[in-house]
Amino acid sequence: MEIRTQSQTGPVVPPLAEITTALSRQIEDMTQPLLDRLNQDPARFAQIEVEIHDRFRHLADQMTASLLAAATISEDRAEPEKKGRLAATDRDVPRRRGG
Repeated sequence: MEIRTQSQTGPVVPPLAEITTALSRQIEDMTQPLLDRLNQDPARFAQIEVEIHDRFRHLADQMTASLLAAATISEDRAEPEKKGRLAATDRDVPRRRGG
């Protein structure tokens, strides 16, 4: 099952294993430009901090969606076992005493 972000046509959420790789790549890609900006204008530290938090918040959203996708796939695989059960009938319902 595919889980997508933002809409049914949005980007596919990567598996959890890919998220750690993506995190490392994102950190490497953003570190030097952020350092350069901070060195050029230290007063922008608060703005840079917000940008960092936003990027990690986005990653947290991806991880949450990946967990949901993994759990959904697990349930899909368990579904054939559930289908093998008999449906409950009136005979299966405990009878009330006196009635």
